Amino acid sequence: MNLKGKTVLVTGSSSGIGKATALRFAKEGSNLILTYNSNKKGADDSAKEIENMGSRVLNIKVSMQSEENIKELFKKVKEEFGVLDILVNNAGVNTGGEPFDLNIWKSVFEIDLFSIVSCTGKAVELMKDGGKIINISSVYGEDKAAYYGLPAYDAAKAALNNFTRTMAKRLAPKILVNAVAPGYVITPIWGEMSEEKLKSNSAEQLIDRFIKPEEIADMVIAISKNDAMTGEVVVVDGGLSLKTV
Repeated sequence: MNLKGKTVLVTGSSSGIGKATALRFAKEGSNLILTYNSNKKGADDSAKEIENMGSRVLNIKVSMQSEENIKELFKKVKEEFGVLDILVNNAGVNTGGEPFDLNIWKSVFEIDLFSIVSCTGKAVELMKDGGKIINISSVYGEDKAAYYGLPAYDAAKAALNNFTRTMAKRLAPKILVNAVAPGYVITPIWGEMSEEKLKSNSAEQLIDRFIKPEEIADMVIAISKNDAMTGEVVVVDGGLSLKTV
C-alpha cells in the first residue's frame, strides 16, 4: 500500500509510540486523525508538526472508557474524510496494583481491549475499499513472557493478540489485521526513573537499552505497506522475551 494521501487514525497519539507513529505516517504523506485524553499540549504539538509536513490533521479529545466518545470520534472521521484506510489502536494503560482487585481489571480491560473492539468495529464500517488495522500489544501478551506486577495488563494484551488473529480471519482479504508487540520502549508511561532503574530495566533486553518509539513506528509503517501480512503479532522486544524464558 502506498501511504500517500491515505487517511490514518492513531489513538493515543499525544506522546510516545502514538506520536512517533503519527509523525511517520505524516512523513509518508498520509492524513491523520489523532486522539488524546488528558495530554492536550502533547496532542497539539503532534498536530502542529504534522501540519508543518503538509498533511491534513484532526486532533480529537477522546476517553477510551466512553463508548459515546468513541462514537463521536468515528462520526467526525466520516464527516471530515468519508473513509478510513488505516487504524492504529495504540491508546492503552498498564495499571498495576492489587492483583485481585476487580476494579483494576475492569478499568484495564475497558481501555486495553474493549475500546479496541469498539474502534475496530466502527473502523471496518469506514474501510469501504479495504484497509489495515494494527494493534499495539505487548511482548507480555505473547507466549511465556509475563510480568508479575501487571496481571490485568498481561491478560488484556493476550486477549488483544487473540482478537487480532480472530479478526484477521474474519475480515480477510479486504481488511488486514496485525499487531506489534513491543518490549521496553522509553515513553512517558514509565514515569520518572532514576539512572540506576533505567540501567536495570535496559539490561533485561539483549540490546542493553530501551527501544525508541520511532523503532516501533517503523514497524507499524512496514506492516501498513505490506499487503501479504495478516493475523501476525510481530514482536519487537530487543530480545526481552529471550531473557525471561
